[in-house]
Amino acid sequence: MDAKDAILQMLDRDLDEAEEQYQMALRNHLIHIEDLIKLQESRLAGLHEEFERNVNIIKKEFDTEKSEIMRSHEMETLELREMIATITEEENAKVKQMQNSFETTREETKNTDVENLESMKHELIKQIEQLDSRFEVEFNRYSSETDARVGEYKNLLDKNEQNSKQIKAHAHRIHRLKEQITYWQVKQQQSLYESKIRNDQLMKERMSIRMHYDNLKAKMTRQRDDKEKHLGQLSLNALNCIETLKGY
Repeated sequence: MDAKDAILQMLDRDLDEAEEQYQMALRNHLIHIEDLIKLQESRLAGLHEEFERNVNIIKKEFDTEKSEIMRSHEMETLELREMIATITEEENAKVKQMQNSFETTREETKNTDVENLESMKHELIKQIEQLDSRFEVEFNRYSSETDARVGEYKNLLDKNEQNSKQIKAHAHRIHRLKEQITYWQVKQQQSLYESKIRNDQLMKERMSIRMHYDNLKAKMTRQRDDKEKHLGQLSLNALNCIETLKGY
C-alpha cells in the first residue's frame, strides 16, 4: 500500500506538472493566435485600403470615360441636327425656286399663248369680215355686170382660196400652240413628280440619319450598362474577399 501510495503521489505530481505545461502551452498558443489575428486584421485593413484606392481609380476612369462619351455624343448629335437643318433648308429653297420658276414660265407661256390666240382670232375675224364684205360687193357687182365680171369673179375665187389656205395655216398654228400648251402641262406634271421623288429621297436620308443616331445612343447605353455591371461585379468580388478574409 505504501508503494502504491508513493506511485500515486508521483503520478499526481506528474499530472500537476503536465497540467502546468498544458496551461503554459495554451497561453502561448492564445498569444500566437492573438498575434495572428492582429496580423490578419492589419493585412485585411491594407487590402481594404488598396481595394478602396482601386475602386476610386476605376470610378474616376469610368466617370472620365462617361464624360467623354457624353461629350462626343452631344457633339455628334449637334452636328447631325445642324446637317439635317441645312439639308432641309437647301431642299426647301430648291423646291421653292423650282416652283417659282415653273409658275413664272407657265404664266409667261399662258399669257403669250392667250395673246397670240386673241390676236389671231381678231385677225381671222377681221379677215373673214373683210372677205365677206368684199365677197358681197363682188357678188352684187357680178350680179349686175354678169358675164363682164366673170373673170374678176374667178380672181376673187382664187383670192378666197388663198385666204382659205391662210385660214388653214392659222388654224394649224393654233393647233401647234395648243400642243405647246399640252407639252408645258406635261412638263409641269413631270416637275411635280421629280420634286416628289426628291422629297421622298430626302425623307429616306433623314430616316437613315435618325436610325444612325438611335444606334449610337443604344451603343452608348449598352456601354454604360456594361461599365455599371463591371463596377457592381468588382464591388461584389471585394465583399466576397472581405468575407473570406474574415473567415480566416
